[in-house]
Amino acid sequence: MRRCLSSARRLTRLLAVAGPGGLALAFGACLAFAEGETGSFPAPPTAKGAAGDESTPGVPKGGDDPRRDPYRKSKTTRDETEMTADRRDLVLNVGEDKIVDLDFEVGSEEERYYQASNPAVVRTQLLIVAGKKRQLLFKPGKKGETNVIVRDDTHRPRLIFHVNVLENNLEVRAQELRELLKDVEGIEIKIVGQKIIIDGEILVPADYGRLVALTVNDVYTKDVLNLTTVSPIAMQVIADRIDSEIKKLVSNPKPGKYARIVNGMIFLEGEVDSDVIAKRAVEIAKAYLPEVTPANPSVALGQGQRLARSLIQNFLMIKAPPAKKQDKLVRVTVHFVELNKEYGKVFGFRWQPSFVSAPQVSVGTQSNGAVGASSADFSFILSNLLPRLESAQTAGYARVLRTGTLITRSGQAAKLEDGKNIAFVTLGGNGQPASQSTFVGLSLGVTPQVLSGQAGQEDIQIDLEMAQSSQIGRAPATGAPLTANHKIQSKIYVRNGESAAVVGVSSSDIQTNFNKDAPGGAAGEDSAPLFNLTRAKQFSKQKGQFVIFVTPQIIENASDGTEDLKKNFRVRVK
Repeated sequence: MRRCLSSARRLTRLLAVAGPGGLALAFGACLAFAEGETGSFPAPPTAKGAAGDESTPGVPKGGDDPRRDPYRKSKTTRDETEMTADRRDLVLNVGEDKIVDLDFEVGSEEERYYQASNPAVVRTQLLIVAGKKRQLLFKPGKKGETNVIVRDDTHRPRLIFHVNVLENNLEVRAQELRELLKDVEGIEIKIVGQKIIIDGEILVPADYGRLVALTVNDVYTKDVLNLTTVSPIAMQVIADRIDSEIKKLVSNPKPGKYARIVNGMIFLEGEVDSDVIAKRAVEIAKAYLPEVTPANPSVALGQGQRLARSLIQNFLMIKAPPAKKQDKLVRVTVHFVELNKEYGKVFGFRWQPSFVSAPQVSVGTQSNGAVGASSADFSFILSNLLPRLESAQTAGYARVLRTGTLITRSGQAAKLEDGKNIAFVTLGGNGQPASQSTFVGLSLGVTPQVLSGQAGQEDIQIDLEMAQSSQIGRAPATGAPLTANHKIQSKIYVRNGESAAVVGVSSSDIQTNFNKDAPGGAAGEDSAPLFNLTRAKQFSKQKGQFVIFVTPQIIENASDGTEDLKKNFRVRVK
């Protein structure tokens, strides 16, 4: 208890990390340790044959009772000489002599008063200084262990040396470590075999960092095996502090612990807002604990290595980000312009007199109107006696303008259809009429993709698919109407806010006919022309053009850039 209390001043160092609660826990553990340590002390031996002692049946009284004599090992043997002698362990290295000063004089200069049990391991020599035989010189010979019993002038063993001769200077290394780590509580430094073992539980993580800094040094790495661990009490207090620090970083911390102790390690668990906060939480945890895992260094396993696990195990998860606008909005405007012109001129001259094909001859007439033989008449009909002249000139034009505007997210397809379905009748194989329809109008599909670039000067990739159809003639009694169709499919790049002509088509159709269709048409089947004088000329010219313009524009929201549409349709928005 006194030893624990004497070290309480060092426990205050834990307050910097654990706070008052952690110090109370550590001090309680120290008290428990002191009580257990006190209970382990052997009871002092009682005097032989003390008056009033009750004897146990079957056991000799007084000094013959082994339970009352601490030196007696059996009824006929005692270890008083050996147990009363002083003892000391010596660890020597081959080739390094050792001088030990004694507080008593060796009984004689004869070697039997100080000779080693195995002189091959170590030889001893008595040194007389100022006429006193109080120094022994140890000369290691080879690796091994032996005892050296030093006797006084009564030939009584006064001191027993247990000498361990090693090939390297482990004792020197161990003594250096004891001196450097003398302020670190809870550790034990000892030599086992060919290794210096450092074992125990460290209360303050800073002390453990100091210990690791020494043991990983090239001077001690080969000989030192670190088996120390951080005290579970200190680990729990540190975990609580790490948990409170992480909760300060999280916007809405959930109930529960973000840090807990598992098998001597600190697990970081839970959800944080971002990967940056997760990395920061790990760095904060590392600041409380050293990175090297206690009692678990890397050890060689044949040709491979088994790496130590870190004290900090990161199992933090990132919260799902709230929904937000990921892609830019693109307004795509498509203009379709079509222009058709027609011109026709006809001039024709025709003179083709002809008789009716069935002339009649009548001879005389009677009073009642019947044909008689009293007189003879010859009659016929002459048609197309006068010449025909035809001259005509026709002209006309048509203009079609369609504009489609779509707003969609970058990389998302948008479609637009504007038109009507024209119904018509067709005849089936058995002559039965069937009703069908055809679409006439504008069909537009576009997929814009904003590419990288300076703000306002981004290039936009446009996947365009467009079809425009218009009716150019009435539908016959049975069959589809006559339509003009234009279709385009393309992929282009257009800069933000600029217009590009995607396609342009120009057509010209000129026809000239001579004496093909005379004025008045052909003569009838029941007439016979006397002669035919015909001159005719027909001239027609048709021209057509259509162009498609595309204008993409990046906007912040769907209401931006629609002022022109509101103005065209006279839409008032408060």
